[in-house]
Amino acid sequence: MILITLTLFSCNKKQTELEFEQAVLYEIFPQLVDSLHFDIRLSPPPPPMPIFDENQNLIGTDTTGMAKKQVEYEKRKAELQSDTKTLVIAIIDTTYSLEKKAQNELIKHFDNIELDTLNSKSNYKIDIEKLKTNGKWKFKPRSNFPTGRRLWKDEYDFHLAGTTWLSNIRFDKTKSFGILESGYGCGGLCGYSVRVFIYKKEGKWFIDEVFVTAVS
Repeated sequence: MILITLTLFSCNKKQTELEFEQAVLYEIFPQLVDSLHFDIRLSPPPPPMPIFDENQNLIGTDTTGMAKKQVEYEKRKAELQSDTKTLVIAIIDTTYSLEKKAQNELIKHFDNIELDTLNSKSNYKIDIEKLKTNGKWKFKPRSNFPTGRRLWKDEYDFHLAGTTWLSNIRFDKTKSFGILESGYGCGGLCGYSVRVFIYKKEGKWFIDEVFVTAVS
């Protein structure tokens, strides 16, 4: 009887840890989207070109045509803002395990913290309906799309804005700090991966820093 009771308590505790992690993920997600994702149809105007003398010393910048390019950029930006076409991000809707190396970065980033030994280590399916954003983004499972580079070549009745993925979250012992990994794909050879440090303040979760770990 004691063994059964302890087993049930352990299962309930594990479920509670997992539910907590999922709640934090859904809360922090709108901030994460704002930090990572951009409309790839809108390219910012290029910066002024540097001008060097014969000794390769910087002597100024070439701003020829910059005003025209800025006007074109603002016009395109206004067009996209009024565009009602759905922007879809294809998401791998199951988390992946955070590597131990990344977990150790949590200790380095925030001072005087200990890792939570009760952290859920289970990968779990993401409920796409709970992924809220501050913009026009919509999400579809990556598994609904063609594999490989066909993803970017096929035509859809919406604009494919990119791909994304998420890791589990590792917390400190007080459940006040955490780390996860994510990324953004914007084409066959376009994208990057990031490490995201989060913290809790007055009962709400915020992103402290987004650190780029890989670029393609």
